[in-house]
Amino acid sequence: MFGTDRSTHSSPDKARSLRGIRILGDLEPKELALLAAECDWRSYARNDVVFSAGQGGTLGEVVFVVSGAIRLARPTGPNGRISYVDIQAGGQFGETGILGLDDDDLTAIARDDTLLALLPEARFSELLGRQESVSRALLCQYAKLLRAREAAAGTAEDTRPGSTGAQRVYAELLALAEPRGPAQGATGEAQGGLFVPRLPRHRELADRLSTTEEVVAAAIAELVRLDIAERDYPGLRIKNEASLRGLCGTR
Repeated sequence: MFGTDRSTHSSPDKARSLRGIRILGDLEPKELALLAAECDWRSYARNDVVFSAGQGGTLGEVVFVVSGAIRLARPTGPNGRISYVDIQAGGQFGETGILGLDDDDLTAIARDDTLLALLPEARFSELLGRQESVSRALLCQYAKLLRAREAAAGTAEDTRPGSTGAQRVYAELLALAEPRGPAQGATGEAQGGLFVPRLPRHRELADRLSTTEEVVAAAIAELVRLDIAERDYPGLRIKNEASLRGLCGTR
């Protein structure tokens, strides 16, 4: 099911570690090493198609993104619109197959040079039953995702007729943003507020919000001009949440 693997025999074994996978963060080094040995390791170059829709049923493996990033795409309805989700290094996907949920409509593309570790579903299911820390971490991950979707639904009224494209952009940024701790600035200075870790491309936002790329670009540029936000590549730091909520009409 997966695309052409670009791994070479010269790849250093020390890079094949699962230490950075978040849901496995509480496992002992010995357990991580055993899991790594059972994984099928695959590398892909930027823009490689990892697999495409229609290649058949569930993945059969849980896929850990060890380095790089993967973009998942699936159709969201009969109108041909596509939903995109980016899985950054430390994340995973494919575990829903354990619950009997097919991913035959899913396409995955490498956003950067990427290293993946594929663990058979049966082995991951056994791990969930035996290691409470992994199942708890996975539940917490789903809870955060559900909360984010609820927040997005809470701002859905801003897409009603009469709202501007810029307002929809601002509401979407609020839905994507997460709190940023006081010591996470790139230069070490104290930084709080909200942070969008990876700002979607203008085209993606435009398609998602039924507006144009020009409107998206102008809306974000206006936030920067007003000192409400600043670019922190590849993300966006929201310096004044109250002002942003005012612009999109939420409190």
